[in-house]
Amino acid sequence: MSLAVIDGHKVYAKGYGFATLPSTPATPETLWYGASTTKAYIAAAMGHLVDSGEHAQLAKGWDTAIASILRDDFVLEDEWATNHVTLDDAVSHRSGMTRHDKSCMHMVNGSQASPRDVVRNLRNLPLRREPRVKFSYCNLMYVTLGHALERLTGKPVAKLLHDVIWRPLGMKATFLHLHDALQAPQHLASGYWWDDQTDTFKPVEHMHLSELVSAGGIISNVLDYAQWIKCLIHQQAPFSNRVHADIRRPRIIKDDVSLPGLEFSLYGLGWEHRSYMGHTVLTHNGILDAFGAQVYWLPDAKFGAVAFANTAWTSNAVQDIVIHGLIRDKLGIRQGDMIDTEKSWKDMLFSMKHAGDKVDQDLFPDRANPPIPSTFRVESLEGTYSNAGFGEFTLHRELGPERRPAEIVLVADRSNMTWRYQFRLHHVSGNFWVVHATIAGNPTLLHDYHRGEFRAGINGNVSELKIEWTGVLGGDHEGTSVFAKVA
Repeated sequence: MSLAVIDGHKVYAKGYGFATLPSTPATPETLWYGASTTKAYIAAAMGHLVDSGEHAQLAKGWDTAIASILRDDFVLEDEWATNHVTLDDAVSHRSGMTRHDKSCMHMVNGSQASPRDVVRNLRNLPLRREPRVKFSYCNLMYVTLGHALERLTGKPVAKLLHDVIWRPLGMKATFLHLHDALQAPQHLASGYWWDDQTDTFKPVEHMHLSELVSAGGIISNVLDYAQWIKCLIHQQAPFSNRVHADIRRPRIIKDDVSLPGLEFSLYGLGWEHRSYMGHTVLTHNGILDAFGAQVYWLPDAKFGAVAFANTAWTSNAVQDIVIHGLIRDKLGIRQGDMIDTEKSWKDMLFSMKHAGDKVDQDLFPDRANPPIPSTFRVESLEGTYSNAGFGEFTLHRELGPERRPAEIVLVADRSNMTWRYQFRLHHVSGNFWVVHATIAGNPTLLHDYHRGEFRAGINGNVSELKIEWTGVLGGDHEGTSVFAKVA
């Protein structure tokens, strides 16, 4: 882990443990994926363009309809939403679009997908609710913002961020693409996951995020991020006072608050706004398949911290515990008066690990007991299924896991997607199945479970698979998609 602490104008930075096993140490100069901490840069860059007055298409500022910039590229399921969703809606996660991360394709027809491909695919995805009703985190809308930045300026978003933010702040070790980071003189950390069965760390291949860069592609080190946080804390160039005020202005209620010491949780330009014991805290995390990032800054206390590390989830847990301790000490808050970060993370990690223990009961509480046999032979379920928004996958049979050795599961490889996941389906009752989404390269990252139902066509044969998308970690329901059986 690398950690930097910003206290006034002073920066303290140190590395802990290893950036790459077996012996390459983590240092303040080590490069790490920053994941969703990218979003604050995208939002600030758009704020800078809005404030500059140099773009006629931004005459309405943040109230500018995205469709007026991207026109045919930006089409949503609902016509009104297409014409009225604004830059402010996208940057604040209030567009009505849920995550739909599993729709994000890395390869399209054998070629590398682009951000434009991601944006044009929005028309094929379920729109969960009307805009401006509820906070609903959506990486795809930040991809849309990045695409809009490129359309407005005629520059690749990486060059725009370099020219507007990174170069003025002296951030010479910050990149938006993996190939640039690999050519840098600084060492890029390797990612890992912990294998309980062998008691060893297993390596995870670096993610290529070209299609998702504006939502989570940044690679940097804590020294560069310290310059970014100092800029925000002290309201310095390259941003005007108006842009700094905009960055600090929350837009929407994020969460219901029920934790000790946490008085509210709001969201604005790539930052979550919290209040701890009367102190405003701005923060954002980042999580990829083998990296975690946490950034915090307190504008009134002129204090901040950033940490990067190379596992998923557990990195964020350690970072959060350490940084909350630093904040508590800086503000002079008694330990019992602040969120018990360690307990919160232990509870969440336990829930993640055991998410599948009672999944049949959770997803199908009214299922028949004993289960009803399927009306389809399992071999007839094998084949290729297609959906305009989520692409194609091919199901094949495998033997079940050790705990269900007699069971047949249906498996689909989705390594062509950004998140390189796979589906594993097991039978519940009748034609209903649990659709388990997991990351093959890191089985500790993701365990999402969805309701699946195979349906027959007029000829009685299998014609489609309907999937009801539950949210990540049991969060926001993401709608329903039907995959037609095409082969």
